[in-house]
Amino acid sequence: MSSTDKEAFLAVYRQIEQELIADFEKLPGLSPTLVDQLKEYYSTCLPYTVPGGKMTRGLTVIKGVEVLKRRPLTEKEYSDAAILGWQVEWLQAFFLVADDIMDGSITRRGNPCWYQRPNVTQDNAINDALILENMIYKTLRRHFKSHPAYVHLLELFLDTTFQTEVGQHIDTNGTPYADGKRAPLDLGRFTLDRYQGCVRYK
Repeated sequence: MSSTDKEAFLAVYRQIEQELIADFEKLPGLSPTLVDQLKEYYSTCLPYTVPGGKMTRGLTVIKGVEVLKRRPLTEKEYSDAAILGWQVEWLQAFFLVADDIMDGSITRRGNPCWYQRPNVTQDNAINDALILENMIYKTLRRHFKSHPAYVHLLELFLDTTFQTEVGQHIDTNGTPYADGKRAPLDLGRFTLDRYQGCVRYK
């Protein structure tokens, strides 16, 4: 298995998805009916929002480990690198679900945006974005809690999330808001420093 093997990478996604869906069964105090509802809903949400792109970010994580090791990866090394790569993809999915709502987008990757699906709506999709983000930390804890780099991994994802959200704020506020809606376009706000802030952080 290597960083160019997309099928092997997708197999790791399916493993992570199964683990996360099974987590709903461990929630105390929920009836079987509610657990089944959660499992059914997120069994649709996850494959719709997470693995649909080119997966370049996640595969790059595996390639980075290959470069650092200077040799083919063992099965365990590949698994760990692929799991980490999928957390990068999960982070991107969280951002995209939220960004589509903020931008009022219609389609994403040739399909209706998640929040545009009639059985989802904006209300659910906002919460789904938060759950997607939470799933990153559940997976990191499940697979890397005993790893010496665990805290560094947490800090990396937290810092990256914060920086990207700062970039999103800079982007969104390129047009000011007034009375609860966007004000008329003001090209004076499209400055070089705003552009550079978006490029660096978003």
